[in-house]
Amino acid sequence: MTLLFVDSSAAQHETRLGWLRDGLPGFNIVDFTTVEAAGAWIARADALDILVTEAIFPTQETGFTVRDAARARFPQLRVLFTTRYDLTGFEEQIADGLVLKDAPYTPEKLLGRVRSLLTLPDESDAPPPVMPPGTVLGNYQVLERLHIEKDAETYRALQVTVQRPVALVLLKPEHLKQPEIVAKFKERERVKASLAHPRIAPLFEAGEANGWLFYTRELPRGRSLAEIEQTEELFGERRLTEVLFGVAEAMQFATGRGYHHRSIEARDIYIDAEHQASIVNFFRPPSAVKRDARADVRALLALMRPVAAEGKARGLLQSLADANHDWNGLLSALDDMRDEMREHSIVRKIEAETLPVNVSGQKPWWVWAMVALILLIVAGLGALMNGNSPVSGTGTTALPVELVHIPAGEFRYQKNEKVRLPEFWISKHEITIGQYAEFLETLKTAKPGEFDHPLQPKTKTSHEPAKWSTYYAAAKGGTTFNGESITLNTPVTQVDWWDAQAFARWKGQRLPTEQEWEKAARGENGLNYPWGNQMLPKAANLGDDYNPALKGRGGSIDGHNLWAPTTRICQDVSPYGVCDMAGNVSEWTSGESRDGEWPPHPDYIDIKMPVVRGGHFGLKSSDHLLTDRLFPESANEATLARGFRTASSTAPAKPRP
Repeated sequence: MTLLFVDSSAAQHETRLGWLRDGLPGFNIVDFTTVEAAGAWIARADALDILVTEAIFPTQETGFTVRDAARARFPQLRVLFTTRYDLTGFEEQIADGLVLKDAPYTPEKLLGRVRSLLTLPDESDAPPPVMPPGTVLGNYQVLERLHIEKDAETYRALQVTVQRPVALVLLKPEHLKQPEIVAKFKERERVKASLAHPRIAPLFEAGEANGWLFYTRELPRGRSLAEIEQTEELFGERRLTEVLFGVAEAMQFATGRGYHHRSIEARDIYIDAEHQASIVNFFRPPSAVKRDARADVRALLALMRPVAAEGKARGLLQSLADANHDWNGLLSALDDMRDEMREHSIVRKIEAETLPVNVSGQKPWWVWAMVALILLIVAGLGALMNGNSPVSGTGTTALPVELVHIPAGEFRYQKNEKVRLPEFWISKHEITIGQYAEFLETLKTAKPGEFDHPLQPKTKTSHEPAKWSTYYAAAKGGTTFNGESITLNTPVTQVDWWDAQAFARWKGQRLPTEQEWEKAARGENGLNYPWGNQMLPKAANLGDDYNPALKGRGGSIDGHNLWAPTTRICQDVSPYGVCDMAGNVSEWTSGESRDGEWPPHPDYIDIKMPVVRGGHFGLKSSDHLLTDRLFPESANEATLARGFRTASSTAPAKPRP
């Protein structure tokens, strides 16, 4: 057997190669460190059985390209992808390959994954398939056998006329002359055909060809739970709740209508890229022996345990198991949990209370006169406040990104860690709606993906925030959104990590690292707040005064219910003159280093995630605002209270006179 190993790690390549050679005696193992060299070898190779390759290389090349080139010559190739990155969004590219996360992985895990690919005929007690790959049955061509049951075999097949993949269930030929078994098989077809629910794979066709009986059903979207278990992928609390809710909804619907079923298995549950669950149609005619719904629920919870992350996700499974629900009870409990999660923060409640935007009508002349007078007064007062003067301009004029210099040197990071950083520059204010609008306008004429991160999910095709057209119109008009005043100089929100880093790349900058962010916020002495060590209730725009009844009239303490414009005078200013680090909106950071390497999640070491820093208008004040490290559900998460600012390792160009 020939195994191709492609790994670019200068530090680990030889060690891992040694593991493979020691653990797989008799294998012909070929190794390379680059995609180019591996591709050249594949083009002239005589045989290749197993490919072990990085999924994403530091050069931004992918192992998917290597796999495709190898499969073109060796169709039966089996593939294992290794990765140091989160591959959310790459499910289609992974296809039937296994995934091993580099955390780093151990020799046991590497060899275990490779051996799981070695399902050779002489190593299996299973009989050969009734229909070998390539067999044509009516309008279907068999691709592979999926599993065997007592009376039937299930295959992955292709519906030739429409090129649609399906699951084909074949009654074993030895039962064709047994009327009782044939009758049960046909009754099973009728039951499946009568069941219609969006989370249950429907039956397509019941057929007979060449004297054989079969039916076809939908192959659900995504990957089966059994396949996901092989990748060592772990679900957080929210994702696990969504998956369980989907399964419970389908099971409650079917069992509530009297449908019987066999025991649920990991191969029956499918989960797509949006974390939505569906199940195969394993429902059957009524049986004299009734199922114990509570036992079935406990069995489902046990199935989910291998993919549940430590901490809250495992706790969720335990609490549901302790409650001993039936399907109705499980569905109700999960529905309540989803509501609690949606309303867990004030931000989510605010989003649910969206008011119509006031963009109509012209302001009378005296309003503009009053605005001008206020701006003059504000400008004069600002000059007296430690150099923190408001930037000139009105809310309907987008102000440029201004960078502040942070000198090189040592500072106190987190509790008492001393860290030395080189000099850098960071934006004085959070990126605003007006600045982000310029970015979106540029994208209209830019090359597709020109500013995208190489690991951005393929399913993400736009950097436009949710409800952009609505609140951008309100910002241009200087009116209201969600009952709060909004201008072009209000921080942009509803941006995920991919949006933030794309904007930064467009500006020729980057997102600040966590250490840079904290130094810019706390100064070299590690202050509790940007302004000092004592809490000043009115200094930052925080959530101590949030009140949904005060929409449009501001908070009672800091004057703002939601976001506040960057042009206002405030005391939320760091020793370096960086504004709104304690409050207003929280902010994405790049990661641990300037190249954007994400840190491991503190609860789930194998999962890396970008970190959010700083408080926001819905968060209560505390002396941990500048040191708390907030981990989102994923880099795709976007909320009404999160924005970002940019940073640079080089000084900005001096503006022209």
